Order: sequence, then C-alpha cells, then structure tokens
Amino acid sequence: MRKRSLLLLPLLALSALLAESPALAEEGRFDAQVFRPAAAPRDLVMVQKSEVIGDLSPTVGLYSDIAADPLVLFLAGDDTKQAVNAITGRLELALLAGIGFFDVFDVTMTMPLILFQEGGNLRRFGTEGSVKSTTVGDLRLSTKISLPYLNRKEQVKEGFGMAIAGNLNFPTGDQNAFASDGALSGGATLIGDYRFNFGLLLAANAGIWLRPDNQFAGVRVGDMAQFGVAAEQYVVQRWGLSVIGEVYGYPSLTSYPDDPGQIPAEALLGLRWQTKHGITITFGGSFGAACGFGAPAIRFFNVITWQPKTSQEQEEINRLQERDNDDPDRDGLIGAADRCPDVPGSPENFGCPDLDTDGDGFFDRDDQCPDKPAGPHGKNGCPLAFVKGDEIVITEQVHFATDRDIILEDSNPTLEAVAQVLIDNPDIREVRIEGHTDVRATDLYNMALSQRRVASVMAYLIAKGVDPARLQAVGYGHTQPIYDDTGCVGPDDRLSPDCQFMTSKNRRVVFRILRYGNAAPKPLTGSPEGSEQILPSGGVLPQKTQGTLPTQGTLPGQGVLKPNVLPSGGSALPPAGGVPGGAAPLPNRGDASGLPSGSSVLPRSGSPAPAPAPSSSTQPPAPAPAPGQPPRKGAAPGGTR
Repeated sequence: MRKRSLLLLPLLALSALLAESPALAEEGRFDAQVFRPAAAPRDLVMVQKSEVIGDLSPTVGLYSDIAADPLVLFLAGDDTKQAVNAITGRLELALLAGIGFFDVFDVTMTMPLILFQEGGNLRRFGTEGSVKSTTVGDLRLSTKISLPYLNRKEQVKEGFGMAIAGNLNFPTGDQNAFASDGALSGGATLIGDYRFNFGLLLAANAGIWLRPDNQFAGVRVGDMAQFGVAAEQYVVQRWGLSVIGEVYGYPSLTSYPDDPGQIPAEALLGLRWQTKHGITITFGGSFGAACGFGAPAIRFFNVITWQPKTSQEQEEINRLQERDNDDPDRDGLIGAADRCPDVPGSPENFGCPDLDTDGDGFFDRDDQCPDKPAGPHGKNGCPLAFVKGDEIVITEQVHFATDRDIILEDSNPTLEAVAQVLIDNPDIREVRIEGHTDVRATDLYNMALSQRRVASVMAYLIAKGVDPARLQAVGYGHTQPIYDDTGCVGPDDRLSPDCQFMTSKNRRVVFRILRYGNAAPKPLTGSPEGSEQILPSGGVLPQKTQGTLPTQGTLPGQGVLKPNVLPSGGSALPPAGGVPGGAAPLPNRGDASGLPSGSSVLPRSGSPAPAPAPSSSTQPPAPAPAPGQPPRKGAAPGGTR
C-alpha cells in the first residue's frame, strides 16, 4: 500500500496542474531554459534511461552550462523583423539530489541557479532594459517508475526496458529574468531503451510539458511536446568510459494565427567517465536549431554526480563496467550471478540453459517433478499420481458428492492414475487408503462418512484391476486434521476464505504405502494366486491331484519307490521290501518297531515299514504281507477302501 501511494503522487500533482492551467495567453515572460539534464547518475544527459536509482542509494551532484544566444526576439517593423538578443549569454548551475526506492522508482530534485546572464536592450519592447544578471530558477521535482515485466532484470546486461517519468516545476524563479513560467508547470515522459551486452544502449523518450500560456515580443509559449533519441557506447568498458550522442526537442502544441510555432531542438555530443569511487563525470557540447527560443547557437555543459561507493547504485555501475570477457557465454549474466558461465542461459535459470528432462513441456526450474512427465492432466509438471516416499501422491484431490460416498466424475482421472501406479509397481504390496473429513459434523458421523468414502475408492481401484489383497481402507474422520478448523462451521458459501481453505485441505484421501515386497509367485499347477495346494496335517494329498502320491501315502505299483525319487523327508530311498539285494530298513527316529500309530511320514531307508494307521472304517485292516511278497489280491493300498 505504501508503494502504491507513493506512485500515485506524481499523477495527483499532474491532475492539479491541468486544473490550474490558464485558458488564454497572457502578456508575460517565460522560462527560456529548456536544457534540463536528468539528475540520476545512470541517465544520459537530456534523454533518460529506464533504469532507476538503486534502492535507498542517495545521490547528489551539480551541473553547469554556458550558452550563447539562448533567447533571440524579433522586433516587428514595416518590412523586416529586427532581431534582438534578449539573452546573449547565460551561465547556469543546478544542484542535484535523488534517491531510489525498492528498485521500482526514484525521486530527484533540481534547483537551478543563474550565476550570470546578459542581454540586449528590451526597451524597444516597451519594458525595462537588460535582464537581471543573477537569479534563481524554478525548483523541479521528478520521479521515474520502472514498469513491471517491461524492464531488464537485476544482474542482466542485455534487454529491453521501459519506464514512465513525471516532473513538477514550482515557480520559485524570477519571471522577469526569463527564469520562470510564473506558475506551476510539469509533464510526463514515456521511456524506452535497449541495452546490448557489448556495451551499447539505445534510448528514446516521448512526452508532454504542460506550461502556462504566455506571449512576449511575438514569442508565444504554451504546452509543448517532448522527444529525444540517444545512444551510449562504452569505449573502454572496464574504465567506465563511454560516448553519448543525443537529439532532443520541444515542439509547441499551442498554435496561434500569427505565429508559426516554436520547436526548440538541440543536437548533443558528450563523454562520460564512471569511476568505481562513486563519482560520474559527463561533459560535452551541443548546438541548437534556429527554429525556436531556448535553442542556443552553442552550449557547453558539465555534470558531476556522486553516490556512496558501497551503495546499490554504485554496484550497478560497477556491473555495467564488466568487460565482455567476464561474460564468456555472452548471456548478460556475470560473476556469481551466472551459475553456468560457459553455456548461455536465461536469467530466470541463473544463466543456465533451460532443460526439460522429462519432456513434458515444463522447464526443470518450474517443474515440481522434473523426472516424471506430467501427462495430459498433470499439474505443475507432476502427473496426477506418483510415488514419493511412503505415499502415492495425488496432485488433484478426490472429490465426493456432499455428505455422500459417491465419487464425482472429475476425480476419475486421478483414481485411474493411482490404479495405474499400483499396476506399474507390483513391488508395492500393501497400501492403506486413508479418509479424512473436516470438522463440520459429529465425530461419529465423520468417522462413518470417511469409512464409506474410502471403501468407494477401494472398490473403484479394484474395478480397475488392482488386487484387493494389496488394499485396505481406513476412515479417520476428523481425528487427523492438517489445519485447525474448529471454528469453521456452516455451509461452504458462508465460510470465510481462510475457513474454506482449511476445510478443503482437511477433506482429503491419502494413499499410504505400508509395505514393499516381491509379488507372490505363481503356482506350478497353474492355479490362481492364493489357491496353491497345501498338504494337510496328515501329509495326504487330495485324490484328484494327478501325478502325486496316492491316498494315505502308500507306494504305487508294487509298493516300492523308484530309484532316485525323493520322499517327503528329503532323503533318497534305496530299493526296499522285495527288491533283490535290499537291506533291512532302519527305524525313523523311533524304536526298532517303527513309527507310532497314526503317523503318515515315510520311514527312512533301512527301517521296517510301520503299520498303517487305523481306518475310520469298522473293518479291521488286513495283515501286512511278508517281506519280499506282493500284497494280497483284492486288498486296498494302505489298508483302506
């Protein structure tokens, strides 16, 4: 607000000036001085740059000029006009002061002092003789405002710049000595320039000077336009030496029937030296066009300004003096400001090239996810859903119908993106879908609502192909708010902006990653995941299993195992029973009589076969055959039917 108020001051003063301007020309003298150098150290002479004085950098200075024949009047005769030099010579000195604010605008002051002037006899014009030799001029206050987004950035030595300037002239001078307009005057100027990184600056000004209408001896002065074009080129950049050339003028905007109008204009050439000690010296000369008052036959001038050598204004001057070899990539950034000094880049990227690593159209400096393409529905360079830490982050929140668990259609792309993340990352084995609400309901209601909503989200993901074994849904109600929205009650349209923000952030769905791991292996039998066949506690496989041990764990065929086949115990069995050359079996971790009743574990090699477990049938089991003899005809394997 403070900045805005300060910026409006010149406009308000200019409006007051327009209201006070007289409508008709009055007989009276005027200010004959149109040479008014700018007070800012980095301005040219009469043409201003778009650069403002550095923030809180005080500047002081003075300029002086000596002009020959700055005001020539004509005495009308019968056939010819006789020229009268109202001012044949003038030596003027002006005190300068200024300061910048926020690197946005500056304010300067100029106080002219006429140290000496002389002129011809004006009695033929019905007035006293020569003009007063010593007097003061009109105090001038000026401001310049840098236009946002239309100006060079800090630490940039190249580019386009624009600004607007305004000034007010207070009638502190002596009007009879042609040192004042006798009333408040002022104007505004539009400034545009372009700086090249090899040390050249081109500038142009256009504006208006609102003056009271006065006429004297056939010269009529009123509102005037303003124009100026200039160039500055560094000759020895590291020393701060430059040459300046300008053309400027003030065409009259007031037309009179018997007056062709006034166009005071001058061409100027100067030499400038900007030191590193806070002093800037500019001197040169100009000559005027013989088409208006105030344009002398010749003028010599000198301007000296000073600012502290530790000020921001001096730092800017030092930066402009850096040589081209201090900027090898010629991108306008030098020193520490250029993080990529060998490769040209943009000022926004600190002198480094703008990269788009993921190719999603967002430069890495603006991309919040530089290694993840944003996709068609992404936001700030991030996809709708992506893995970050222990969470599947979503850039757009899941929206539900008010007080219901119905997912709105605008959230479908977000949930589809979450489903795709889970499908593309099978190592994410378990995700908890967390639901949260704002404060506006009872705890019991919020807990139930959040649970129903996350259940809807889980159902949506399952419908998109996510394994339900990888998901769980938990509603937390209002137990874990991000912001304290305790006082935010009532409908959305009645909430304050702060409450609307807090409640919207508290209503959220979070996808928390609980566990990573390898995906479950597929079963060898080709059965679906999770339906692998497991041996029952008795060690018996179902009868429908093909190519496995028969019911009750008995041996197939002749009751012997084939060589090199591993039993469930993991050790190879040599031929047993009636196989020729077979040895008597040893007991398996039991006594010599075999395993306890009911055991279905096969004996180790060398042990006698245990008696089969009693059948659930009432029929007693058949006796085991003698060693070396096949089973009895008609007997069921293992002693069961």
